[in-house]
Amino acid sequence: MSEKKKYNLDRLRIVTQVISLIIFFVLFRNNSLQRWIVFFGAGILVSLLFGRFYCGWICPMDALIRPISWLYKKLGIKRFKGPDFMRQSWFRWLILTAFVGLMIISRRMNFNLNIILYLSFAAVIFSLFFEEALWHKSVCPFGTILSLSGRVSKYGLQVDKDKCVSCGNCERVCTNNTIIVDQNRKREIINNDCLLCFKCEESCPTQAISYQKL
Repeated sequence: MSEKKKYNLDRLRIVTQVISLIIFFVLFRNNSLQRWIVFFGAGILVSLLFGRFYCGWICPMDALIRPISWLYKKLGIKRFKGPDFMRQSWFRWLILTAFVGLMIISRRMNFNLNIILYLSFAAVIFSLFFEEALWHKSVCPFGTILSLSGRVSKYGLQVDKDKCVSCGNCERVCTNNTIIVDQNRKREIINNDCLLCFKCEESCPTQAISYQKL
């Protein structure tokens, strides 16, 4: 990827996330934050075909986490990986079940619980201590839902293994730990967990990674 394309892509992603944050806070100020579910619903529909663009480009939680990750990287601050049980598949389903249950209970009791706002605060606090990937892959209920819808996506980032030189650059820059190593030391991308930040494509010295039809 050329330097100009990298710059334009990074700038576009920043712009979309800033706009999403502005909309998020406007809805909050107008006591209409529950309407954000419309954006999330649209993100699910998009993920069925194009992947998890919502997570990497629209989600206010990711927009709030990114500056923290950037600052920690600049300062060389390491965060905890978290206990092993939090990386088990059952844990993310437990969190999702609790999240859905809380929403149902709050509605039936006519209790105006602004779950999305509290979840955003939780994302910020959590990312201050733990690695970003742990939130995206194990804790965030929205991420769990999108990991399901993303399984049927028709497009995503792929590694051309004929061009892959096994340098590991893509694996190192992936914030969500979605790049794995096969038996030949080549890299593969787990698309249903990929946030489509395109950092892996930017870092590849042989242009082996590209967004294409799966």
